[in-house]
Amino acid sequence: MMQAFLVALVGSLCYMESRLGGQHMLDRPIIIAPLIGLIMGDFQTGLILGGQLELVWMGLVGIGTTTPPDVVVGSALATALAINTGANWQTTLTLAIPIALVAQIVAIAGGSFNAIFAHYADNQVSKGNWKGVAVGQWAGSTIMFLSKFIPIIIGFMVGAPAIKLFVNSIPKVVQDGLAQSGNLLPALGIAMLMQLTYDKKYSPFLFLGFSLVAFLKVPMIGAAMFGAIIAFIYYQFKHQEQEEVL
Repeated sequence: MMQAFLVALVGSLCYMESRLGGQHMLDRPIIIAPLIGLIMGDFQTGLILGGQLELVWMGLVGIGTTTPPDVVVGSALATALAINTGANWQTTLTLAIPIALVAQIVAIAGGSFNAIFAHYADNQVSKGNWKGVAVGQWAGSTIMFLSKFIPIIIGFMVGAPAIKLFVNSIPKVVQDGLAQSGNLLPALGIAMLMQLTYDKKYSPFLFLGFSLVAFLKVPMIGAAMFGAIIAFIYYQFKHQEQEEVL
């Protein structure tokens, strides 16, 4: 019970920090999953899942009134269930997507209730009741907190035995298929991000990074260091050109 409470609390606080304390990106899978792993006593699995889930969802952005799949609940609950059930991370990665989609419905419902408190706060502003404005603000924030806390704690307490039974009942051939699907999901996430950021002008750098890893077997940290050096050199030449123009 205490573990379920801590998992739900950490996930919810990470979400609320970006809503109340400024956008520091603490509500991302790469932050949430390792923290959950630390609570569950398996930091390594949390770190692996956090990195994989970040690749899946890194291009996912809620624009305007759209509500994307709930990355916070999906990351926290999937990581906790993976460690609790002993399922491999590839299988759990494929379960994180439906968990996030179900949690999305709860998030939409919570947002609807939140609108009530927003209108209440507006009415209090017209009356000059600043304490009422604070009540509306914190009541709405409480609803947002509970919209994450409740699904995570219920999913952890009810879902762990059910997920474990479900995973154990899956034939090996299906588990192998889920594992391969899990391997493809990060690539899909990167492809979604490239749709938004791809630029022909900088495409040689993309293929250079791919070549370093695929053909020369340079590790990811090494490729990142090459990228940082190239970016620095590019900035120096660009800055020099601008000074010559001036």
